[in-house]
Amino acid sequence: MNQLSPRHDQAICAHEQSDGLMIADAARILLTWTDLAPGRAQKLGTALNTAAKVLAPGLPLASALATVPMTWASLSRLRAAPPATFGLTKGRMTSLCSELRAVLCRLYGTEPERRGKPLLSEALRGCMHALPPYRRMSLLRFLRFLDAEKIPPDAVDRVTFSAYQAHCAAFALKDHPAKLVSGALRIWNWAHQHVPDWPGKPVNSGRTDTFTPPLTAYPQSFQDDVARYADRLGGQDLEYIFTRDVAEPDADVGPAKRHRALRPTTIALWVLMIRGAAGALVGAGIEPERITGLRDLVDPLEHPERIIRSYLARHGGGPGKRAGDIASLLYRLARDHCRLPAHHVAQLHDWSRRVSPKAPRGMTDKNMRRLEGLKSPRVRAMLLHLPTELMKRAEAAMRGTGAAKTKTGPEVAARMAMYATAIEILLVCPLRCGNLVALRLDRHLRRPDPRKGRFTHIAIPGDEMKNDRALHRPIPPETQRIIETYRTRFRPHLMTPENPYLFGVKDRQRIPGSFGRSLSTIITRETGAEFNPHLARHFAARNFLQANPGQYEIVRQVLGHKDIKTTTTFYTGDEGEAAAEHFDRTVLRDRQALRQVAALAFKHGAGGPAKRGRRPRK
Repeated sequence: MNQLSPRHDQAICAHEQSDGLMIADAARILLTWTDLAPGRAQKLGTALNTAAKVLAPGLPLASALATVPMTWASLSRLRAAPPATFGLTKGRMTSLCSELRAVLCRLYGTEPERRGKPLLSEALRGCMHALPPYRRMSLLRFLRFLDAEKIPPDAVDRVTFSAYQAHCAAFALKDHPAKLVSGALRIWNWAHQHVPDWPGKPVNSGRTDTFTPPLTAYPQSFQDDVARYADRLGGQDLEYIFTRDVAEPDADVGPAKRHRALRPTTIALWVLMIRGAAGALVGAGIEPERITGLRDLVDPLEHPERIIRSYLARHGGGPGKRAGDIASLLYRLARDHCRLPAHHVAQLHDWSRRVSPKAPRGMTDKNMRRLEGLKSPRVRAMLLHLPTELMKRAEAAMRGTGAAKTKTGPEVAARMAMYATAIEILLVCPLRCGNLVALRLDRHLRRPDPRKGRFTHIAIPGDEMKNDRALHRPIPPETQRIIETYRTRFRPHLMTPENPYLFGVKDRQRIPGSFGRSLSTIITRETGAEFNPHLARHFAARNFLQANPGQYEIVRQVLGHKDIKTTTTFYTGDEGEAAAEHFDRTVLRDRQALRQVAALAFKHGAGGPAKRGRRPRK
């Protein structure tokens, strides 16, 4: 085990991160640093003010300075989202973090800045030069840590990486310091396989214990029961369909609740949870040989209690999503598959209700923050025009003109056109990512004449939609042009002619998860705002309601919600500012129309003009 000792060759600052310093305190301390050049001191002061305003929006500057803690962890929130979320450009965010890092390093007496300086240890310098250039940056920060702590590369082990993670968490402006550690660990183990004479030994990157043993660790009867239950969830178990289980009025066991067939991804998730529940039971002291069927997970009651307690202890001890999902699964197994007595099922249902967290109402804080980043006119403009811009780049890349200095391979240009088409469809028809990737030319895209012409409608049957509601949507002319350009010019470079999918790869459909991540990466890189395919639904609803406050029925139909309560729960109140603006415009319009009437009325007073009667005779 490595002994990580503090470095005594550096001056220790009087301040500690636990002192409770706020940015306002740091600004006052900054004024006492007389060795700084005036321009440098002004930049650091501006950085402190900017950080306070960004991290405490809506507060006056003085209150924000006194509210935001001056610690590495607090200021790392700047890295929690793309710069556009905070109204900053990428370059400004880079400068801001650099200046804040300089203040923190001097304030708390952390290690000196070593960027651009050679490593002191000859062994570490040898490691750096042995790596390919494109691998060095991921390991450079870790090698600097080893150099500062005087740890030779031969002594690196899991404890060293744990200490490095604690160091990054305390002294790095990163939203997820663990990613720095995982990246360094990955390159370290890669070097052991590909770099000759790399010092030390590979470091285990995973935990040695596991809570989900494979199904093969249990008896064959348990594996068969799990397979039978998976078939039942998918609607493929005919024996279950034709069971005569209608309960008598005085029966203790009610009929099993029927559900529509689940999708393969959902079934795989349920099977994984069954593995987790069985693993938790094994961890609680039950031998795997005793778990012969799914009934052993829920009967006797001590078994589901042990499983739920295990998940509660593993995730903080209180109600949580993981524990709630497992408890709900056990309740369903007891009710629908094992057909246990009603009092037994009722007890499991009560436990499930108690350990499940309160269902969130409305949009999550993360999505609200992401939508805030799309409020900027610049970001919204870039997002709305991104498909056209990407298609122009794809055409220029194919020709080798425009911004493309050299002719790009047809596959690269075709992928750019594919992403442009997918983003365009999401903007005008906000589909879920699974439905977007599953679009087929022969099934979902329609045109008046099948032999020629552009696609004019998207039609998806109800059994392929989440809420069993069929979708039939016209395609705007601009979107028709983009789809047709991609289909005729670019799509043949990505897939075989027999592939029916609009967004396929070779002879198959693309994977929704990886395709969605690629879309998110492209949109974030181009606009600077954090984005994902599902956020397009929230963006479309919010964009429409900003222009048409209160028209939830249209939003419900566009998003395919079965119940308008879902729409109002997510989007009520989000258009409050726009509604106020519409109200104000009504008042101003009436004021303008009645200006002359008001002028005449005020001229003659509240009673109006006096009635003219007959003049008395002289």
